[in-house]
Amino acid sequence: MGLYNSLAIPRLPLSIPWSAKGEKSSLSLVLLAVAPVVLPVAYTAYVVRQSAQRTTASARITPPEPLVGLTVQQIKAGENETAAGDTLAIPPAILAAASEYVIARERVVSEAVLLEKILPGLRGGLSGSGAEDDGGRGLLETYLATTMRMFTWTPQAFAMKAMVSRLPNGAGSASTFSRPYLDACSFEVGDRVCGVYVVRRHIVSSRNKGERIFLDLSPPEGWKGPVVSGVLDCGFVVEEKGGVKFVRFVNETILWRRKDGGKPTLLEGAVSRWLHAAMIKWMMVRGIEAVTGVDGGMKAKTV
Repeated sequence: MGLYNSLAIPRLPLSIPWSAKGEKSSLSLVLLAVAPVVLPVAYTAYVVRQSAQRTTASARITPPEPLVGLTVQQIKAGENETAAGDTLAIPPAILAAASEYVIARERVVSEAVLLEKILPGLRGGLSGSGAEDDGGRGLLETYLATTMRMFTWTPQAFAMKAMVSRLPNGAGSASTFSRPYLDACSFEVGDRVCGVYVVRRHIVSSRNKGERIFLDLSPPEGWKGPVVSGVLDCGFVVEEKGGVKFVRFVNETILWRRKDGGKPTLLEGAVSRWLHAAMIKWMMVRGIEAVTGVDGGMKAKTV
């Protein structure tokens, strides 16, 4: 996919047209008045465009679409099996009665990142060189912690933190949004993250040296907000092409509801699904930047 730029705020030259006498013209006043609105919108558009260049999103609603396998749209787009997904993250009880549910799946796949671009301390066991990790934080944990930190800056996270803060042991639940907590989190089974997510399973694949972590939507006791059934499936796979290895990150959000009376999930609406995908793409790009050590002035080569 070529070269990509960091999502750091671009430095834009800005000149305010004062009058010849140094007085504020009407145009100057208009520019100053609209700047607080126009600049955030422009930056948001910039971030969305950059994220779209570095990630690919797909979605399926079952029924009518199949629960697994490539959709017709994905086949036409020439996507590989990485985009197809599987059912490992879906609880067995839901799969056993799948005909009774509407299951919405949104899958975002990153660009392929050269393995050599991953920070050396995070490559343990991935290169095939026999080198092991140093026993510290792993690639997936570092990436996932970064994406979760980005999530804590969203309006949705602010609202969730406010709600969990009012619950019994609210301070403990609210602390799971903090940077120190996320930076130290090992994402072990049972760990609570950002208030409502609980790690259910951590899978290490011997086939593609990839890893996946499943986080269930599981609000703490006493939760008064809306209850949504679902799981986040976050991970990466290692690919090889022409003797060169790459890492591709994958984030899948799966939400389900009963057909008889269940309220449609946000992934079932075109606008809400687009907004959610845009947020996930931004989070993933920042996660990739964290594990490659890319800052605002650097570029990383990908394919």
